[in-house]
Amino acid sequence: MIPTIIFFLLRRYKRINPSGAARLEIILAGIGKRIVAFAIYFLITVFAFSQEKNLKYNIKRNGNMVGNILFTQHTLGNRTTLKLESEVRTRIIFLIISKAQEETIYDSGIMTWSSIFRKTNDNVKADKKTKATGNSYTIYKGTNTEILNNYPIRYNMLSIYILEPVNISKVYSDNFQQFVDILKLETQHYKIKFPDGNYNEYYYNNGVCTKVEVHNTLYRATIELNN
Repeated sequence: MIPTIIFFLLRRYKRINPSGAARLEIILAGIGKRIVAFAIYFLITVFAFSQEKNLKYNIKRNGNMVGNILFTQHTLGNRTTLKLESEVRTRIIFLIISKAQEETIYDSGIMTWSSIFRKTNDNVKADKKTKATGNSYTIYKGTNTEILNNYPIRYNMLSIYILEPVNISKVYSDNFQQFVDILKLETQHYKIKFPDGNYNEYYYNNGVCTKVEVHNTLYRATIELNN
């Protein structure tokens, strides 16, 4: 709208003062070039410092697909945000639908926020958060809060999907809100045992997790990368 108004005003000015209009056109052309150059520079800068990676996984039990995971890594400047959304549908006597949402924020490589929310049918199974406060973390368990002094956290359970734990011996569990050990079994193959006695095994290719074997006391499952 604004460029159109400028065009008509300039055309009218030409009829009144042709020489002045010519000089004005030169000035406007110079301004326009600078605006275009700035716009191009801005778009290149945003593109260079903004990156996104999406990973999709299938969840299988007994060879049958029962759910999926969508993992997203978004980086803008010094901030990296990791998100995971999953859904599992199984049937024993009745249909069981389990959904989870997890998010982690890293600023300059240090975790400043993480959250995990899980629900099975209409029952909330987990609603936990970890927030950096100065040189410590505040962990939220429902209405209760505690202080965790293990600052800084640089590797948590969402990091596992996009960064192989080479030379990393511990990982922060957002669910248990504590550090757990990482055991290297062989090249690109790791095991993490959780405080409840369950454990997972992780497999990697080119630094990205391609498969997770879930060993739970109640079930077994496999999570496989499909993109």
